[in-house]
Amino acid sequence: MKKLFLIIFLMSFTLFLSAQDTKEMSIITQDSETKHLKWEDNFEKAKKLSKKNNKLLLVFFTGSDWCGPCKMLENDFFETPEFIELAEKNLILYEADFPRRTDIVSPDKKKENIKLQRKYAVGGYPTIILLNANGAEVGRRKGYSFMRDPEPHFTLIKALINTYR
Repeated sequence: MKKLFLIIFLMSFTLFLSAQDTKEMSIITQDSETKHLKWEDNFEKAKKLSKKNNKLLLVFFTGSDWCGPCKMLENDFFETPEFIELAEKNLILYEADFPRRTDIVSPDKKKENIKLQRKYAVGGYPTIILLNANGAEVGRRKGYSFMRDPEPHFTLIKALINTYR
């Protein structure tokens, strides 16, 4: 009886692990298929590009591996065709990530992100800050509702694009 129980347990555990692997693979596949945005990996470079191209700089403060609302905002807002089109024409993008896992962000980028967090007084995630070509804040949207309505984010960005175009 113990052997039968052990076999059933091992089979169930194996199925559980393979289901977890499949889930991770589908997330990776989904991300590689849906992410068409170019996020700059250096804030100073992003600022220079913003100035050179006369585009707004969008800084997305997130906890990519632990923040539920951040993940929802990415799916409902950043990965939409509407946002991708707006971003390509009008925005330079920078992600200030504050993950719990230490292997996601390099130590230098972590320092840069902390500096930005302090400079712009960001106290919660997700927070989107829009900067003009001189690096001055022109708009901010904090949080994301569990109602999963990205319309306030679109409204803010479209208004600012029209103002600074």
